Amino acid sequence: KSVYFKFDDYEINADMQENMNTNVSVVMSAASKVKIEGNCDEFGTDEYNYALGLKRAKAVKDSLSAQGVDSSKMVLVSLGESSPVCGDPSESCYERNRRVDIRLVK
Repeated sequence: KSVYFKFDDYEINADMQENMNTNVSVVMSAASKVKIEGNCDEFGTDEYNYALGLKRAKAVKDSLSAQGVDSSKMVLVSLGESSPVCGDPSESCYERNRRVDIRLVK
């Protein structure tokens, strides 16, 4: 499940704990590696959003590691603002783009 973040933030909020618990279960049972993709909304420079996406991905990786997931199974990637799930100019859309996605790698 995606983990969502507040504007200009990379702290995992308490309301995302259920998503993190689901992710721990999935990643622990997966035989393959996982790619942790940090994403941002369109605000800020490309460089800033790349760095923020990486910080978000690292926060998720650190949380997974703290819950027993082997860190060697995880690969971090920042997509910055280049992979939006929503393109409407609205706050609800921007919120959906401030996320980390976890994908199984074959």
